[in-house]
Parts: sequence; structure tokens; C-alpha cells
Amino acid sequence: MTNSIIPASPSARLASRLVLFSVLATGIGQSMTFALLAPLGREVGLLEVQVGLIITCSSLTFTLTSPIWGRTSDRWGRKPVLLIGQFGYAFGALLFASVFFFGLEGALSGLTLYLLVISSRVLMASLMSAAPSAASAYIADTTTAEQRMEGMGRLGAARTLGAILGPAMSGVFAALGLLAPLYIAAAVTLLSSVLLAVVLREPARTFEKQSAKLKLKLFDGRYFPFILVGFVTFLAFSMVSQTIGFYFQDRFALDGQATAQALGMGMMVSAGMSLFAQAYLVRRANMTPTRLMHLGLPILLVGYPALLLAGSIPALVALLGILGLGLGLVSPGFTAGASLAVGPKEQGAVGGLVSACPAAGFVLGPLVGTSLYQINPAYPYLCACLLMIPLTVYSWRLWGTGREGSIA
Repeated sequence: MTNSIIPASPSARLASRLVLFSVLATGIGQSMTFALLAPLGREVGLLEVQVGLIITCSSLTFTLTSPIWGRTSDRWGRKPVLLIGQFGYAFGALLFASVFFFGLEGALSGLTLYLLVISSRVLMASLMSAAPSAASAYIADTTTAEQRMEGMGRLGAARTLGAILGPAMSGVFAALGLLAPLYIAAAVTLLSSVLLAVVLREPARTFEKQSAKLKLKLFDGRYFPFILVGFVTFLAFSMVSQTIGFYFQDRFALDGQATAQALGMGMMVSAGMSLFAQAYLVRRANMTPTRLMHLGLPILLVGYPALLLAGSIPALVALLGILGLGLGLVSPGFTAGASLAVGPKEQGAVGGLVSACPAAGFVLGPLVGTSLYQINPAYPYLCACLLMIPLTVYSWRLWGTGREGSIA
């Protein structure tokens, strides 16, 4: 048995790489959106809490629809669901950018503009949520249990590489206008969608699609600890990620374009460290899911309050890199742990639950974070730190029980 997770035939290798490229494309688009939303919101007159509510609404939609798409991929197959997600993201990103275009031009304003921004983002989320579930299930279908950690690590690395390229591209193309990066993201995702439609073939599975109608329970003891770690991790991270743009702008008195460029650099460094964790550390033989979480959670615990000590833009960027390292360790840990906890016929369903974890964290996190930021800019980062304390203790106690077997 080969150690490579890429299937042996040339066509299968190309298909797997295109799935990773599709994850890369949406990663680019998402990171561009997060880098630009704070300065864009202020350009059209939105308050910080209103910007947070945009992410909250779209994340709630993603959380509710992701498990549905995961189960659907068990019935319909991975390819059609993946294509729905990719084409849906491309269309939604174009619509989202266009609404802001009319807002910046003065054709839309006030409540009408705000409702259209939320509606376009919600529509995009409802469709794009199909892609992560199907991509995760595809990787599970094409890897053995021994290869699963590396497979999920590569999937996470593709997403993280998109998070690196997105801010870098947004920083460069923001010079052409704040919306230029969003239109580019839509084009890249559309390209990946077309390539998938032409090349991808449905992977072989050990059960009939028609019989895959399982609806997994959220609190199933096999995987719930991993779901909980993923949710709380991204709840804390979303508080920080949705206020850090305002923090850059207010702490260092930057304008909209300078904020986008500085934040883009910070996100790029953060994603680079996350990529290092996922592409190198995860592939070490002794880096099992729980060990990854035991390393990553304390880094996040220390990193969040450390942001308040940064006295310069380079220092703040460096601290974001430390947070990226922690997140890059935790993410493949809970993802692979949940996948390994279930059988082949449940991979799509559990993939949907796992894919919903980040979005579920972003349901409350941005709204809570931006509300706290309006009270005191330090509060979101202190609150994130407080969330990490019980989660870190919970993770270590879970590992100490020995219930995870080979997962530990």
C-alpha cells in the first residue's frame, strides 16, 4: 500500500488536485472578503456591529445548510454537490460585489443597501456550503484510514493557501479599487468550477448511494468532542478576525485602502504559518488528531491577549502569524478526528457537520465581537482568551481518558 494519498491513475491524480484547487479558490475568495469587509462597510456608512451581523447571517445559513449538503452528497454523489457549491459561490460572490458597487456609487444606500448586502451573502452561503462537505467526503472516499490525517491535512493546506493568496491579492488589487479583488475571486472560482465539471469523476465507494440516508446526531459520542472543539475554536477566532480590521484602522489611524493592505499582510502571514502547520507538522507520524489539538489550543490561548500588546503594525502581523500556527494545528485535528470516528457510509454526513463548525462559530462570534469592540476594543480579544481556557482543559481531560484509541 502506498503512503501517498493521491490515487494511482493520472486521471484520478488530476481529479484530486482539482478538488484541492476548488478549495483553494474558495479560500482565496473568503479571505479576500474578510480582508475587505471592514473597510468596505465603513466606506458605505455601516457600523461595526452591522458588519458583524452580515457575517452572522451568512454563517448561520452555512451552519444550517452544510449538514444537509453533506447528507445529500451521500445520496447524489460528491461531484454534483461539489459543483453546486462551486458555481454557487462564483455567482454569489459576483452578486455580493455588485451590491457594494452600487452602494459605493451612491445608487443604493441605507436600509435597502444593507438588506441587499445581507441577502446576497446569505444566498451565497446557502449554495457554497455544499462544496466543503463534498470535498471533505471526496478526500475520505479516496484515502484509507491510515492516510486520512494526511488527506485532511492537504485539504486544510489548500484552504490555508487560499487564505494566504487572498489577502496578498486583495492588497495588490485594492489599488485598483476595493471591489476589484472580489470580482477576481469570482472569476477564479468560476474557473475551478468549469475544470471540475469537465474532469472530475465520482469516486468509488463501498456502499450504494441510494442506501446512504443516515442523519447523524449532533451529540453522538463518537465525534461530538471534535465538533465541540471545532465550534468553540472558531467562535473565539471569529471574534478576533471580524474586529482585527477595525483594530488595525483605529490603533494606527489608517484609511480604508491602507487598512486593507495592512490587514491583508497580517492575514497572509497568519495563513502562511497555518500552512506550515498543516503541510509539515500534520504529516509527522506521531501527530495524531488529539496531539494536534493539544499543541494548538494553548497557542491560541496565549496569542489572543498578546494582540493587545502589539505597538506597531509589524508586531501585530507577527502575532497574527502565531494565531495562524495554532489554528493550523487545531483544524486538521478535529476534522480528521471526526472522520476517523465514523464508517465509510457516514463520511458525507460527518463531513457536513465538521464543515459547519467554522460557520457555526461565525454565527455569534462576529456579532459578539463587534458589539464588545464598540464598548472597548480590548474586550473581543480578552473574551476569546477566556473561551480558550475551558476548551484547553477539556481537550487535555479528553485525551487523558484514553477513549480515542488510535485517534489519540
